[in-house]
Amino acid sequence: MSERYLPLYEAKMMHQFDHRYATYEGATQANLNAGILPQTTPDQKADPSFTVRPRYWVSDDEVSAAIGYRRHQGWAIAFRGITTAVVQRTSIFAVLPRTGVGHSAFLVYPDVDCSQVTHLLAAFNALVYDYTLRQKISGNLTYSCLKQIAVPPPLSTGSICEVFVTRSVIELVYSAWDIKAFADDVWKEADDALREAIVREWEENRVATGGHEWDPPDWAEIDEDGIKLPPFKWDEDRRALLRAELDAYYAKLYGLNRKQLRYILDPHGLSKKELEDILDPWEDPTCSGPHLLPAEPALDFPGETFRVLKAKEEKHFGEYRTRRLVLEAWERLHAEGLMPEAYQQQ
Repeated sequence: MSERYLPLYEAKMMHQFDHRYATYEGATQANLNAGILPQTTPDQKADPSFTVRPRYWVSDDEVSAAIGYRRHQGWAIAFRGITTAVVQRTSIFAVLPRTGVGHSAFLVYPDVDCSQVTHLLAAFNALVYDYTLRQKISGNLTYSCLKQIAVPPPLSTGSICEVFVTRSVIELVYSAWDIKAFADDVWKEADDALREAIVREWEENRVATGGHEWDPPDWAEIDEDGIKLPPFKWDEDRRALLRAELDAYYAKLYGLNRKQLRYILDPHGLSKKELEDILDPWEDPTCSGPHLLPAEPALDFPGETFRVLKAKEEKHFGEYRTRRLVLEAWERLHAEGLMPEAYQQQ
């Protein structure tokens, strides 16, 4: 038997694009009784060698036996099974390093190229997918429910879409040395254009954040054929912009117009006239400001979408930041000619 042990991940330890969301380090008995763990800080995540502490450990041999022919893969996509339609985000997917998982987290091993894995990860975490899932889910998220929600088909290899999505997702995921295996696999399958885009993305991150030096910890497993860049430095504001761009991008890929995107963000941000026919792209001419709010929003409209997310951001930022950033990204991507064509089902 191997003497190597791996952390046993639980769903509450991860969040969207984040495998270091919470840790058992510093957890009190009150935390454990409530099922809530201390969240890691941006400063901790800015350290690429920082890893979260699990409650339990599991033998590497047991993990290999459980994942079978994928035993040599150094990462997996995981999603939270315990969720509802009335939380901040319902669909929560992340890439985990090679690890065991508890019963509240479920693994996904798609049989596609790594660039398509980045597409799936971006789609699963997109607001439009989350909104769709909320119309379907009645309890926890299961494999059967996951299979019933439409995802746009694979992105064409070498296309602008593939490059745009992959470079953004790589920065969001590859923030630590323990997840380097995923970046390595994407790099090894990438063509020259995609590799150049990843390098440019890393350079933009370095200019904006100061970046990291190539200084892997002793425990890091370095693939000689993998990416020769250290992890992207974690930066909350930069990550918010990247995610907003992906949210706007996938809204367009799903075929939404701007009014429908505004509805998904918050139906109370539309006027009663706009809500009379949500399929009509007509928007109230009184809409103004970065939030595109009409002069008379329909605050008494009975429906809601991301109420918890909105309330949390208004308390923390003084505004519904996600709505502003996504709508700004929608306009910016259109202006730069980066928006995809809406997928047309045959």
